[in-house]
Amino acid sequence: MSCCVNEENSSVPGSSSPTFQQVSPSLLSGLATNCLVHQSLLSMQTTTLPSNVQIVDPELNAVLTSLPDRGAEPSWSSSAARVESSSFISYATKDEGSAEQPFVVFQSEFLDILGPSPVLRVVAEEKNFPFAHEAGIWIPKIREVFFTSNQFCSDDGATKKITISKISVPNSPDGKYKWEVVLPTPDIVTANGGVNYGDGALFCSQGQGNIAGGLIYMDIKPPYATKVLLNHFHGRPFNAPNDVVVLPFDGSIWFTDPNYGIIQGLRPKEKLPNHVYAYDPKKGSLRVVADGLSRPNGISFSHDYKVCYITDTSTYDGTGGLIDHAQATIYAYDVVRSTGSTKPDRPYVLVNRRVFAYADCGAPDGIKVDLDGNVYAGCLDGLQVWDSDGVLIGKILVPGGVANFCFTDPGVLLLFNENRIYEARIKAVGSLVRE
Repeated sequence: MSCCVNEENSSVPGSSSPTFQQVSPSLLSGLATNCLVHQSLLSMQTTTLPSNVQIVDPELNAVLTSLPDRGAEPSWSSSAARVESSSFISYATKDEGSAEQPFVVFQSEFLDILGPSPVLRVVAEEKNFPFAHEAGIWIPKIREVFFTSNQFCSDDGATKKITISKISVPNSPDGKYKWEVVLPTPDIVTANGGVNYGDGALFCSQGQGNIAGGLIYMDIKPPYATKVLLNHFHGRPFNAPNDVVVLPFDGSIWFTDPNYGIIQGLRPKEKLPNHVYAYDPKKGSLRVVADGLSRPNGISFSHDYKVCYITDTSTYDGTGGLIDHAQATIYAYDVVRSTGSTKPDRPYVLVNRRVFAYADCGAPDGIKVDLDGNVYAGCLDGLQVWDSDGVLIGKILVPGGVANFCFTDPGVLLLFNENRIYEARIKAVGSLVRE
């Protein structure tokens, strides 16, 4: 990008004299601002930055000499075999497999999110099965996070299984984490996303075979007693409930219901479209609040609960493949009281659907926000972060990607990477569900 605006145009017909393009003051101001942003990012390259932070030059990154496969996971390489990336991002890895420079800055405000000394470390690992996949329910009063595994074959090899585990969060930055599998009573069949709810945890159950999916509450202390709160839409079975949040204004429960569980053979043919629902446990009412999404997946409210973000992960075909041209989109909706209701306690509805962001690598799965309104989502290359306008401002690279994650203490995130859990220590503070 050039900051010069008085470049020579072609000559006026019939004249040998060159003409100059007249530029409005507002355009001059905009170009000057762009140049300052570019120069500020370049100047960061020469300042003292932590060795695990890399800056993406916006001008160089605008034109690539070769294009990577759209949506495919990056080509990670050991530091010994490090090569220049076609996207000007270093995907070099350490010997143990984590990224050498995991914190990628696209816009300068991401440095404010990271703080002066960001840290990324592996705090738990399990090589025998994909133990860390979804949910991420932070319970501050007991300093534990509950999470769910990905599907794996049970001992008999005939059925698919998902476990629920918990991990204790230490008080000190260098403290040790400890995780263990928990055994709900009765079991939560093929659990997926989850959220804090009352004194316990609320999980989405995708169901399996004759067991319908739905919403299941679990105590957070042994024997982890469970209770089914909801398992049908007016007599029709759900597809495979995936992620869930609570709107604290009225206590309603909002959840997504894509057909991934059906594609993966957990359930028979679907009886409903891929909807987003709102359930009012006080009234026992259940409403469809969003449709027209190919595969609604992650869901989160903004820090002030005025906006609802829903991810559409149609790029993931459900069998391990990628559909390059499909949705990998975060949609934003305004959360308002129903204008058509005649009741004093009008329910909340979603209006003004718009595209918020589109992920460049894989699709945005789990989604959360921080107290400044920035939006985070787990993608195929790690954690991606957008500002409140939907501009990609940074990434936290994790080889193998991140399905879901959660904020815990101020400035702390746990990232679920199937066989590993990473802890990221940054400056930003997550917006947690109000208790």
